[in-house]
Amino acid sequence: MEQNDTATRPATRGRAAAGAGANAVEIVAPRLSWGVTAVVFIGLCLMSFSIVLDQGHGPGPTAAAAVGMAALFALQMAQCRFAGSPAHLNRARAALTAQAVLAYAPIPYFGVAWTSMPIFFAGSAPLVLPPLYGWACFAAVVVGDVLIQASYTSDPTVLGYAADTTAVFSLAVYGLSHLRTVTKRMRTAQERLADAAVARERLRFARDLHDVLGYSLSSIILKAELAHRMVPTRPAQAQQEVEELLTTGRQALADARSVAHGYRDLSLDDECRSAHSILTAAGVDLRLRADYQDPPPRVGTVVATLIREGVTNLLRHSEAGSCTISLMQTPERITAEIVNDGAPGFGAGGAPRLGGSLRDLAHRADSLGGSLTADFLGGDRFRLALELPLPSSGSGAPLIPAEH
Repeated sequence: MEQNDTATRPATRGRAAAGAGANAVEIVAPRLSWGVTAVVFIGLCLMSFSIVLDQGHGPGPTAAAAVGMAALFALQMAQCRFAGSPAHLNRARAALTAQAVLAYAPIPYFGVAWTSMPIFFAGSAPLVLPPLYGWACFAAVVVGDVLIQASYTSDPTVLGYAADTTAVFSLAVYGLSHLRTVTKRMRTAQERLADAAVARERLRFARDLHDVLGYSLSSIILKAELAHRMVPTRPAQAQQEVEELLTTGRQALADARSVAHGYRDLSLDDECRSAHSILTAAGVDLRLRADYQDPPPRVGTVVATLIREGVTNLLRHSEAGSCTISLMQTPERITAEIVNDGAPGFGAGGAPRLGGSLRDLAHRADSLGGSLTADFLGGDRFRLALELPLPSSGSGAPLIPAEH
């Protein structure tokens, strides 16, 4: 799992750098939804086919029933592919027409064994037709199934059960047929969130650069112009201005380096709240446990940077459904840990290659006598852990509640 410098690289390059593991994860979700849908539809067909077998039809009608159910299954899987695609609307409507024929034409011969087949037509109609007509067809199928059952029995319990099962199974067909489209939309939304996080980080970097260097560079230009005018007539004052210019230039250089390496002070409290807001908006189930008391600025900045980079990394390189952020402080040290699932890894114990800002953060932790570790855990989980010694005990009340 490769990390990238979120302040300087475009989101597209960041995603490409995640490697083949991330590409594999991008394929798993659509294939999984496709597989689950196929298994459920096959199960529905087999339930009805078992009733056909119990009716004791000859080989010919039994084979015809198998072919008809297989055709309904194939048409429904095609509807899963066509769903949400205007380019395939005509094909979807043709498939819906074929489903209607296959759902009702065999009922006079097979009777109750075929009365569950219209659920495929009912589930597909809202996907293909305009909402009003689609759901009208859905309701008509439920009512029609009750009327068909009424020709075999007048038991109200049986009729109520028929209406209930037809509605539920039809809704299941509709939901599963729409699942692939929902998965694609969720993936697109996650990519947009990752792009927004990267863009926000780039804007932050540009803002910091402007705030830190804007005044210094303006001052350097003014002092240089002033010294240039003083050289012919007031060389002593010009020399003094040049000395001040050198001082300002050295400070500007130090400020530029601090921005480039992220050494500006960050608020740990603000970063915790920001992580909670961003991950909640991204649909990630976040558990934030924070127990700290105003650590020294350099230590707090490193911990805050870990949270910022960890959240950005999660959005860009994983499909996390849950995340745990833990911050613990003792009189001797402070520890921070970020664990999320949905990470493309190499199994438990895998060692990812850190890059960009996380590699710089590891150097900063080492300079403070601490350490930054990253590893893959079992179940596609990824962990970032930071441990830093404290020069002295913190003071004051906790800045945020112990658990969100």
